[in-house]
Amino acid sequence: MTDGLLCGWRIRSEIALPELLSWQGDDRPPDLTVCLGEVDEHLPGGREISPFIHIDTNGAGLLQVPMVGRFLVRPSGDITVAPHPEASETEIRLFLLGSVLGLVCHQRALLPLHASSVVIEGGAVAFCGHSGMGKSTLALRFARRGHAVVSDDVCVLDSGPPARVRPSFPRLKLWRDAIEDAALSSEGLERNRRGQEKYHFLEPEAGVRDPLPLRAIFLLRRPERGEAEGIERLSAPLDILAALEAETFRPQIGRALGTEKALFQARTLIANSVPVYQLRRPPDAPPERWLDAIAAIVRG
Repeated sequence: MTDGLLCGWRIRSEIALPELLSWQGDDRPPDLTVCLGEVDEHLPGGREISPFIHIDTNGAGLLQVPMVGRFLVRPSGDITVAPHPEASETEIRLFLLGSVLGLVCHQRALLPLHASSVVIEGGAVAFCGHSGMGKSTLALRFARRGHAVVSDDVCVLDSGPPARVRPSFPRLKLWRDAIEDAALSSEGLERNRRGQEKYHFLEPEAGVRDPLPLRAIFLLRRPERGEAEGIERLSAPLDILAALEAETFRPQIGRALGTEKALFQARTLIANSVPVYQLRRPPDAPPERWLDAIAAIVRG
């Protein structure tokens, strides 16, 4: 087993997790343990909250991913993985460090945003949006300018005050065209899923170990008909709360676990203390044009 650092937790895993920084903290017992083992297809006493997720009355979660495997996540931090025989190691890690991480956050009443984040001016800046909106692509462009990657896909927040981001790992999931547009090559990179032209770009030397203050959130949106591209700060509290709820990673898990009140309070504290902007841009628009404007806004 190897010990790694994930969102401030010591994680001990039978599955190699090269995305993670090595654990360099105290010698406390692991906060999370990952073991290979058998996992039943059904969770006794569990109820279905999506076609792939079941939650039981004790707070345990079962994630079933076709052709990848089953993941049993207990509130104690014990995680058992039963891989599908045809699943690749990359696919197992993809869901372990994505959907399973989000489930762990909900179990611990931490707010997981569907976002990528990077370091700008000593704090974390998060980019939220639906799949395909360019969160990871924007993070890559900042990374190529020397800004460390804090998280990708699941951005774990402590609401504080002050609101802080718990760093996960410096890996980005990128489509081939985004890699090539950044003058990089996909050769030698791990493929995200079988048959996908999406790859894992990892910069371990640029990893972040300590929590960072959340400096700003940018919501990536397509311009509606007649709307111009641009950046606009949201000011209406209800609009901000609605946006943060929409960007919460699988909020139905929190509702099933009974942590929704804590997540609502976290979103409220963030809405009152962190500037939230809407960045309207077509997903296929070159991201380079927005980097200076985003950095200038964060600098104030």
